[in-house]
Amino acid sequence: MRRIRSRLTDNGSSALIVSAVALILALGSCVLLTYHVGPRYGVRVRPESSHFVMGGYDRSQTHIVSVAAGDEPRLYIGAEQVPGGMAGIEDQLKLWDCENPARVTVVLVADRAVAAGTLQKLADMVLCHGFNCCLGAVPSVE
Repeated sequence: MRRIRSRLTDNGSSALIVSAVALILALGSCVLLTYHVGPRYGVRVRPESSHFVMGGYDRSQTHIVSVAAGDEPRLYIGAEQVPGGMAGIEDQLKLWDCENPARVTVVLVADRAVAAGTLQKLADMVLCHGFNCCLGAVPSVE
C-alpha cells in the first residue's frame, strides 16, 4: 500500500475561517432583515385598540368613524375612506338622519396623533344632528 502525502504548505484553515465569517455575516443580515432593523421611511400609524367590549347596542343604528392623523385628517366609515374629509362626514351624517336620531350612535375612534380640536369638531357635528356620540379609548394598563 502506497501512502500519498500532500505537498501543500497550508492545511486550509484560512479558507475555513473565511467561509465561517461569510456564513456569520449572511446569517446576521438575515436576522436584521427579519426584525426590520434599518432605515424606516414615513410614519407608522397604528389604530387604537381595546380589549374591552362595549355594552349592548343596536348595530344597525351604530356607525364607527375612524380618524387618522395628518395635515388634513383622513376619515373612515368602516373600511371605506370618506371623500372630502370633514365636508364628506357632514354629508354622511345627513344620510343617517331618521325619525328618532337619539337611537343613532356614532363611535369616534382616533389615532393618538389626532388633534383634540379635530375630535371636538367631529363630536359637535354628530351632536348637532341629535345623534349619540362616543369616543373609542384605550384603557390605562398601569
